[in-house]
Amino acid sequence: MRVLLIGGSGNIGQRILNEALNKGHQVTAVQRKPDALKLKHPDLIVTQGDLLNDAALPLLINGYDVVVVAISLYTGLTPEQFKKAHLNLIDALKKQPQVRVIAVGGGTNNEIAPGMKMLDNADIMVNIPEAYKPAIFAHREVQESYEKSGLKNWTYFNPAAMIQAGERTGKFKLSETSLVADENGDSKISFEDYAVALVDEIKNQQYIGKPFTIGY
Repeated sequence: MRVLLIGGSGNIGQRILNEALNKGHQVTAVQRKPDALKLKHPDLIVTQGDLLNDAALPLLINGYDVVVVAISLYTGLTPEQFKKAHLNLIDALKKQPQVRVIAVGGGTNNEIAPGMKMLDNADIMVNIPEAYKPAIFAHREVQESYEKSGLKNWTYFNPAAMIQAGERTGKFKLSETSLVADENGDSKISFEDYAVALVDEIKNQQYIGKPFTIGY
């Protein structure tokens, strides 16, 4: 498929990029600073672009099967810019509804009980540093923006509670909204396996119009 990857040089983005190329997709990687992406591949095009440039988005997304958004709040974007970037993309997608979007989400969007997200639980949130909370709440607002957008062709992929570099095992569990945890209550996933599941979803189309999550 023709994949437009926005944010392909970050921790998650670079794994998604490698996984997509290895599975035979034709990828255009959009970077605010194209020189930051050093990878060379016959099925890869690197171009300059920015979701905050709303005027350029209709042309940017035109002709692709799926847009994968892997922008991060920890690489210079403020929470307000992060939200605005997604709102700009939503507006562009409303005019091109045939283009699918899969967005990298946040682990605290997952539910620990029906209707109770991690970020709504005071006992969990009290242990999270204040500096992280604006990003956490921005992810909730962005997921809600997709849910309320009227778009049919979106997916918001929330990782486990803990995501970090690790192994590509290809063995994990998926869920729509419920936090995936092991028998000890630990919820984690590697960047590598998160990327496997996201790229698999491009083909499988199992979670169109809804969020989903992953864990071991």
